Amino acid sequence: MTDRLRPARPEDAACLAALASLVWLDTYASAGIRPALARYVQASFTPQVFLDKLADPQQHILLLERDGHLLAYALLQEAAACPGEPAWQAELATLYVMPRFAGQGLGRCLLSASLQLAGQLGYHGLWLSVFHGNQRALGFYRHLGLQQGADCFFELEGERHLNHVFLLADTGEGNHVAPQ
Repeated sequence: MTDRLRPARPEDAACLAALASLVWLDTYASAGIRPALARYVQASFTPQVFLDKLADPQQHILLLERDGHLLAYALLQEAAACPGEPAWQAELATLYVMPRFAGQGLGRCLLSASLQLAGQLGYHGLWLSVFHGNQRALGFYRHLGLQQGADCFFELEGERHLNHVFLLADTGEGNHVAPQ
């Protein structure tokens, strides 16, 4: 089995849409699927949405595949001001790993590669937000020693959902995401 990290290409759009739908529903539809969740997934995770992201020069998608199968991806968004920390402008907008492959180092690999990419693009680090109820992700980022910043909210059809913001500075030491 061979894992490969690479930039996403247009021909990856359908697989990215399927993976995003799977991970999003697994994370946020813990009580089941209701209309607001279904509408969000059906509108937000289509192949065309990913084609549009890939065509946008300020959005960068890195993916991890194993033997040609997509397992995880990260989306880095440039010029995205961090809530409470406007100097931070590189957002790790998405880091999704298929649930069955969690705990294999894929998230750590994508986080490190995203931080490296942010540095290459001229940013001193990156920021991200995590739903307050996503204990797996919160534990992952805290374990890696990311600094917690201000809170923000994700809005879905008039509902506000608390998210915690985390910051990851590029230390220039090469080992960007080692546990503390």
